[in-house]
Amino acid sequence: MKKETIIGIVVIAGIATLVVGITALRKMSAHSQEAAKIADISNSKDAQTIDDLKRTIAAYEKELDQVIRASTKSGTYWKILATRLQDKSQHGEALNALQSAIQYNPEDAALFYMTGVSAGVMAKSELDFSGKTSEKQREDYYRLAEQGYLRAIELNERYDKPLYGLGILYVFELDRSVDAIPYLQRYIDLNSGNPEGSADAMFVLARAYYIVGEYQQAIAQYEGILTVSKNKNKLTQAAELKQQVIRTMNG
Repeated sequence: MKKETIIGIVVIAGIATLVVGITALRKMSAHSQEAAKIADISNSKDAQTIDDLKRTIAAYEKELDQVIRASTKSGTYWKILATRLQDKSQHGEALNALQSAIQYNPEDAALFYMTGVSAGVMAKSELDFSGKTSEKQREDYYRLAEQGYLRAIELNERYDKPLYGLGILYVFELDRSVDAIPYLQRYIDLNSGNPEGSADAMFVLARAYYIVGEYQQAIAQYEGILTVSKNKNKLTQAAELKQQVIRTMNG
């Protein structure tokens, strides 16, 4: 997607959001007037006003449905935009789109997983071009990545992608291998029917065990890879790393 096209989508999405917001405010004002009308009707003793009350409530509910549908569409557009931006490796802009999408759909686990991915990429891209430290910015991105993965897991315990993403983050970026172990184990359990996917996670889990000094557990993971994988490169790598752990154990 060309840069101009992406900018156009952002502008359109922004205008759409603004229009939805203005429309919602106008409707809220109208609804306030209707609420006062309803109050007057309900306080009246005239039996003929019951039909007026029912018509007012029906109209109010119809307008609310329209606002809800418009909000749902806006959330969908922001999610699509974030996906396209991630596909083009424009993760900074993707995070902005994801922030808007989450405001519309705060219980969509995929949005939080996507946030974890983009935040992790942005953290690794933080370079000290200006001569001033960018460590704080990098830490903020990593914190955002962790929060995104954890929230995605909280929303959907069987969502395997954030489990793996969090494991990678803890082992390779945050030096928290002990924290990665239970998430990687859960990922492997969920992917028992996907041998190669399980093998990839076993490599990361074996590294985590190795780092924390649990060498027997690390060897067990490499042996598991040798059992489940059909990929020659993975089998060769697992066999070599297993021998490396054994040499470390034997001192």
